[in-house]
Amino acid sequence: MTYANAESRDTVRIATVNFQPIWGDKKANLNKMSKFIKEAADNGAELVLFPEMCLTGYAMEQNDSMLRGDRMQVKLAEPFNGESAKTIAKIAKKNGIYVVYGYPEKIGNDPLNVYNSAVAIDPNGKILGSYRKVHPFGSEVIWAKTGTEPFLFDTPWGKIGISICYDTYNYPELSRYYAAKGAKIILNPTATSWGYYSASDLKDGQPLNDGKPINGNNKAWVNRFKNRIEAVTTQSGVFVITSDLVGAERKADGTFMGTAFPGGSCVVGPTDDKKGTMEYISYYGTNPETAVNEEIVYSELNLDNAKRNSFVNYIKTDLQEGQLYQPALYEKWFKDLEKDYKVLY
Repeated sequence: MTYANAESRDTVRIATVNFQPIWGDKKANLNKMSKFIKEAADNGAELVLFPEMCLTGYAMEQNDSMLRGDRMQVKLAEPFNGESAKTIAKIAKKNGIYVVYGYPEKIGNDPLNVYNSAVAIDPNGKILGSYRKVHPFGSEVIWAKTGTEPFLFDTPWGKIGISICYDTYNYPELSRYYAAKGAKIILNPTATSWGYYSASDLKDGQPLNDGKPINGNNKAWVNRFKNRIEAVTTQSGVFVITSDLVGAERKADGTFMGTAFPGGSCVVGPTDDKKGTMEYISYYGTNPETAVNEEIVYSELNLDNAKRNSFVNYIKTDLQEGQLYQPALYEKWFKDLEKDYKVLY
């Protein structure tokens, strides 16, 4: 189903999930995701977002000599319309809800052609397609290839873009592209823990409090995280929906895989700009500092607030013709940069 030519709806109820996967166990994670999807739909949500790599877990084996083909993410990778997506598609259709989740994606017959991806499924159970992370971060590059294409899908609320983790935080080009294309919502499935050190504070080899935030040990992470997502909202005037992993990543037998996440799933977006407004942005019923358990957080969004003011000037003159955003000019700059980039870096 496409809504590209339909009049967009102004309001949407979003469910974003703090999710603690069982490392390397797709069946267990699918069962948990199914329960969260039903819970979200039962609570009136129209779209539910899960984190980056929630289907399998994010952590990578700490073995530098391991072959890429032996990595968990590569061995468990599947096509965007594979068995896991088909399972979730049935649940999405049964509950009448959009679902987006992160997973390792295999393309074609080459078992090493694997990406860090997120798949989108509509309320009719149609698997709409997959976004492949363009900026794999850190150790991800040991198993994940680099994506090259943006991904937008049509909804009753207009186009929605997907940008995974580091794509969102450190590379404004993708978010700006989505906003310039008309998207008022950017989905950010993430596995962010930069500034969160729970995985290094161990007792008997295990992180305290199951790796979930305790005694304010997520404060540095919260400050850094909020700065990064608020920048997207402030620059492009759009809503950013973030779903993060939470707690320690373990195998089914309890083996700790060395990584823990702070949760903090949230929605940040622009407020109205009427006289008396005290803040330009709001967290819309969410708080990344206190969302520290495996749970769903809900937001009611008024998309009229996503005015995307940085693209077209409300004053139009012969001098500017109303066009604040100038992709033809940026294309010229980046073509010049491309010549020097590999030499400079």
